[in-house]
Amino acid sequence: MTAGLAGCLFGDDDEDLVIQYNAVDGWANYSTVRETFTEETGIDFPEDTKNSGQTLNALTNEADNPQADVAYMGISDAIVAEQEGLTQPYEPENWDQIPDDLKHPDGEWFCNHYGTVGWAVNTDEIEEPPETWEDLLDERFEDTIALYNPESAYNGFINYVNANLAMGGSLTDFEPGIEFFQELQDRGNIAAMPDQGVTTSFFQGEVPMLMAYDFNAYEAKYLSDMDEDSVEVVVPDDSALVIPYTLNVVNDAPRQENGEQLCDFQLSEQGQQLFAESFVTPARDDVDIPDEIADMMLPEDEYGGSQAIDYEELVEHQSDIRSEFSEEIAS
Repeated sequence: MTAGLAGCLFGDDDEDLVIQYNAVDGWANYSTVRETFTEETGIDFPEDTKNSGQTLNALTNEADNPQADVAYMGISDAIVAEQEGLTQPYEPENWDQIPDDLKHPDGEWFCNHYGTVGWAVNTDEIEEPPETWEDLLDERFEDTIALYNPESAYNGFINYVNANLAMGGSLTDFEPGIEFFQELQDRGNIAAMPDQGVTTSFFQGEVPMLMAYDFNAYEAKYLSDMDEDSVEVVVPDDSALVIPYTLNVVNDAPRQENGEQLCDFQLSEQGQQLFAESFVTPARDDVDIPDEIADMMLPEDEYGGSQAIDYEELVEHQSDIRSEFSEEIAS
């Protein structure tokens, strides 16, 4: 649903509706989250297919006439939204159970779950999966790698940032990442890099490898129609970034109370467990991943390359990073 369509179909006084930008079925169990929230509250929570970058753009364009009540974005775009006055403070129920480093001190944004960079590999197509970023340059991965477009989708952007760091770059030096992606392209190893639909394309067997997050890879293995034994989950040994996803209450939200109720639900134990069912890590440190889910995930030592970064510094340079990618790679 586009922002304009939402504005045409639903009035600001609609008490039985909440609009969250970037609530995509097939991502982080949002179809079940949406359905359960509506069952619990009677408030309609429709799907919205924007990605993080498109969500930030929509909030910016609609700043004088907001259409959404809640926005769900990668942490970098959430920080930008707060800095540009597009959000308003709200401390959801169970606020104290969210670690301090996963929330804005005034509630301008707060994490609802996080993931680690990880890849899904169709072993019917690729007999020897990669273990590191360097492995992706091998000729056996010709026309196999798919990822979201780093220019717009946060998922793809973070994989690009991660590749740069793994190749020896920094948040102010992206030459190693540029060279790495140029080499992937020159070798013909990138099969697809669209704005939308990469996860579904992997589920449907259209691409052999998905560069995304660990939870996308677990979903492919256990929750899709793919043969479980034909999907291998890889968390790269050399570097795997840990990335929070966040909720914001939109500034001057047209249905603010419904938006706040939706945030409360997603931070409730029920909401956190629903997210965990899709293999994302709950934001609340007092909510554990269910045993039946934890048993299907890689052991902890497979996450030895996981690392956090300075997200504020990333935001400071994010525009330049994307512009450089656009000029050097996407063009």
